[in-house]
Amino acid sequence: MKEKRDCKIVQDLLPNYIEKLTDEETNMYIEEHLRECNECKKVLENMQKELSLKTNKRDGREVKYIKKFSNKMKVLKFILLVLILIYICVVGRRIFIMVSLLEKSKENKLYDNYYAKLYSYQGNLLTITESYNKGEDYLTTITRFGNGNQIHKITYYKKGSEKLFLTEFEEKKYIQDSEKMIDGHILPITYLPDGILTNILEAFITGVDSAYCNGKESYVIKVGSYERYIDKETGLAIREIQKSNKNDSKKTDVVIDFEYKFNTVTDNDIIKPDITDYSVVN
Repeated sequence: MKEKRDCKIVQDLLPNYIEKLTDEETNMYIEEHLRECNECKKVLENMQKELSLKTNKRDGREVKYIKKFSNKMKVLKFILLVLILIYICVVGRRIFIMVSLLEKSKENKLYDNYYAKLYSYQGNLLTITESYNKGEDYLTTITRFGNGNQIHKITYYKKGSEKLFLTEFEEKKYIQDSEKMIDGHILPITYLPDGILTNILEAFITGVDSAYCNGKESYVIKVGSYERYIDKETGLAIREIQKSNKNDSKKTDVVIDFEYKFNTVTDNDIIKPDITDYSVVN
């Protein structure tokens, strides 16, 4: 009776014994019983075989899972590598384009003889800027129209040491203090940042596409709410579009068109304006 009771106890302990969860004293008790009991020894052997089969099956499933996971990771790594290479190519193209345009614009900015005309549209407002530049001399007019009627005009004139700063508003004409003259000298605009390093940094956040604008081949550079069309040949701006957003009071886009002509301005283009009807502002 005692032996059967011992067998029952040992067989209950065998699963933990196999898993090495029993303490040293219990192990001694089990092993001593196994030396004398063939029935419990067979039970142990059967348990070990069954555990081995389960372990092998589990190991097989784990190996398959690891292989499957490894294959998926290889595919993901390949896709990621392809995407990185594509991104590098895209950014590299942007850098090349922007640096190339910058160098072309620098060449054209060296000219001190040029004619510039700018059209700026916003809703029913039109502003036309026309500027003749030769060396340090220039004649620039900025005229604003609303619904087709002139509402404001500014004239900047400089020839040698003589300067004029004129304004027209609601049919009133004034001679302003020429020392307060600003924005009279209209420089060619490119919208590209100075410096190669700055252009490289800009290339990471800027979109660049080819386009036609005002009959010219150009690159359109998109950043934020701006679209800027740059002449492929000169590196200078052809058009700028500033898109409105919910915070803009007028809710309308601003569009500016640019036109440049180089080495065409003569002394006859920079003629002193007639100031007969103008009043001097005190």
